Amino acid sequence: MVIADIFSHLIELTSNVANAYTTVLYSADREEETFYLRDHFSLTGNLVPKAKISFGKGPIGEAAATGKPVVFDHFDEHADNLEVFKKSDALKSFLVVPVIYHDLEGVLVVATRETYSFTPKLQKIVTGFAEQLAWHMFQEKQRPNRRGKTWPSIRKMNTFTRFLTEASDPAIVVQRLVQIPPSILECDAIAVVLFHGNDPGKVREQRGFSQDFADMEVHSGVGIVGACAQSQSPILSKSFDNTLMTLFCEQEKPEPLKSIAAVPLLHNNKLYGALVCGSLQMDGLSQPDLDKLAMIAFAAATSLQAAETRNKGVNDKNRDPITGIYNHRFLTQFHQTVSQRILNETQPVFFLTVQLTNLPALYATHGLKRGDLLVRGIVSLFSKTVPSPKNIFKYSDNSFTIMILKRSREDVDALESELKNIFNNKPLSVDGITMRVQAEWGLSSYPEEGKNLLDLLSLSWARTSQQMKVPS
Repeated sequence: MVIADIFSHLIELTSNVANAYTTVLYSADREEETFYLRDHFSLTGNLVPKAKISFGKGPIGEAAATGKPVVFDHFDEHADNLEVFKKSDALKSFLVVPVIYHDLEGVLVVATRETYSFTPKLQKIVTGFAEQLAWHMFQEKQRPNRRGKTWPSIRKMNTFTRFLTEASDPAIVVQRLVQIPPSILECDAIAVVLFHGNDPGKVREQRGFSQDFADMEVHSGVGIVGACAQSQSPILSKSFDNTLMTLFCEQEKPEPLKSIAAVPLLHNNKLYGALVCGSLQMDGLSQPDLDKLAMIAFAAATSLQAAETRNKGVNDKNRDPITGIYNHRFLTQFHQTVSQRILNETQPVFFLTVQLTNLPALYATHGLKRGDLLVRGIVSLFSKTVPSPKNIFKYSDNSFTIMILKRSREDVDALESELKNIFNNKPLSVDGITMRVQAEWGLSSYPEEGKNLLDLLSLSWARTSQQMKVPS
């Protein structure tokens, strides 16, 4: 089934989310001050398709007049009083949401037999769909005589957006984004830019461009993609006088593209990146294409947000809750990755483990809060004293391992002596209370004493225990 707009698609999504028995979109007729049915999804034969509802009359007219949603939980009115149904339809709850862009475009009605209430969260989701409907209704009025391109079938759009949301890794999402099927969107070039916090964006994947953008930075407000990221809004740009457009950054080589469409990868007001497409023809990309890209970008952003949530859960398990540094679980699970990054036979790596032998006693004496402050202070001391490059890990409940890179054995011996001197002669203070920390030390080195990361970690920790057994 080919459709000329996305109203049916959005109404179907609303129905699925709300578990609705009937979802109806009414358009506003300002001259007659009535509403008429624009599109709907319904499982009942009692819907009145030609019903005209007056402004200010009943719950539908009330939502239009006030601009605020109207909700009936535990619905006990006769459905035919709503002028939507021919007779009572055993409804349990009923929601009316005004469809507003700059002005009132219509109302969205959702009725269900399944639940007795529309939760605030569900109302917020439905309101989001109403906002999308409003934008498309407004755009439709701006170009009433334009035919536009035909939309792909609902099945094709749903299949591809589901393909994006099922991706388990951001890299997979990006790879799939640059492979939008021609049956959905035809373009000559496509690229995906990802942003991380306030850092400049990077082009992660692209096809069809004449140059490699991998080392270029995309700054907010610079070029079409930067403007899209800054405004967090879709952009459609055309070159009417053969002027070459800046896409990503000022250092790029000009691309002979005549029309550009860029949409933000946005979820819950968080910007993850931008999707940009280009055509060699000035009419190669149009507003319907921008609408399709916006839907695709929303699905991709949803997948990126889900991956971020999953990664955060994994990350939390692999970090010490007190200090935030990686723990022994991380070292065990990702030891191969860590080895590949830091172990290089041309450079020695030293593993200095510090076991705080009286830490349990200090916790018992001074309490949990001061004990946690002490541990954070010790990690801060390691960070300030040991020069970079280094990595600090929580190896056990009362021990830490410092990986020291690009230093000679003499440098590391001097650092160990400096740290021992601090622990032996400069008691730490927490909340004005002096605490003397007792520590034992163990050191192992790569590649002199081995090439296996876990073995070297175990060796440095074992040497702290050996020192504890030596009579003083």
